[in-house]
Amino acid sequence: MSQKPLNPNEPQYRSLSPFRYPGGKAFLSAFLADRIPNLGEGERHYAEPFCGGAGAALVLLKADRVQHLHLNDADTRIYSAWRAMLTETDRFVDRILSTPVTVDSWHWAADLIKDAAKGNYDFDLGFATFFLNRASRSGIIIGAGPIGGYNQNGRWKIDARFNAAGLADRVRWLGSVREQISITNEDGLTFLHNSLSRTPLDRTLFFVDPPYVHAGGRLYLNAMNEGKHIALSDILQDSALKHWILTYDDHPLIRTLYGGQDIASLDVTYSLQNKRKEKEVLIQPV
Repeated sequence: MSQKPLNPNEPQYRSLSPFRYPGGKAFLSAFLADRIPNLGEGERHYAEPFCGGAGAALVLLKADRVQHLHLNDADTRIYSAWRAMLTETDRFVDRILSTPVTVDSWHWAADLIKDAAKGNYDFDLGFATFFLNRASRSGIIIGAGPIGGYNQNGRWKIDARFNAAGLADRVRWLGSVREQISITNEDGLTFLHNSLSRTPLDRTLFFVDPPYVHAGGRLYLNAMNEGKHIALSDILQDSALKHWILTYDDHPLIRTLYGGQDIASLDVTYSLQNKRKEKEVLIQPV
């Protein structure tokens, strides 16, 4: 029996991710859901090597289009936030509800992430990352000040995107499905290489949303150089990975690397102070 089309705008699918991400891809969840039936029989898996806020992943899990998520982020700060929410859920919820959403708290979080030790999980680091994402302009963790400014004389105040009760509910739901989510802290390319042996490739859809080629360092905590963009194209096109969908900025390098694949234009709205449309491409294997 076929399932009805997935509508990510239905109330139960909105606002599942605890993160705010410029250019988040939750709006693609219906498109991705349509590709799930192409996977083999049995439990369906879904993997994101650059998960960020994992908006689309959580919609697919909530809708039971996939039964297991493999989320990965190379940045220890983002990884720590996900791991803290999944494995120390009650503690994270308590911290959300008890932390004053003030400029002083913002400075505490900003100072903490500057000294983050790469590769080491830390609960406080994870919460600080989450707090900055919710309390900073455009959700940018490094390089943006608090919503409303340091003197809080802006139109919006620092707590404008920090609905503690609602965010606590999102984290509680994550804790309730923790057995269906694997979280790793690997380089994106390493994650894909490791997935070749630890993931059921016939039943896994890989959604690959890497940092931009152009201005990636401004939007992402882990930018990629040209060599890594080329290496990513090699593993997607020349390995045993069967089911993948890739989104990128519309850059000449990408059109060259994936010239033999199906490339479609994609408009994405980025909330970076003033909302604007950015041209991206969506790439599928032919």
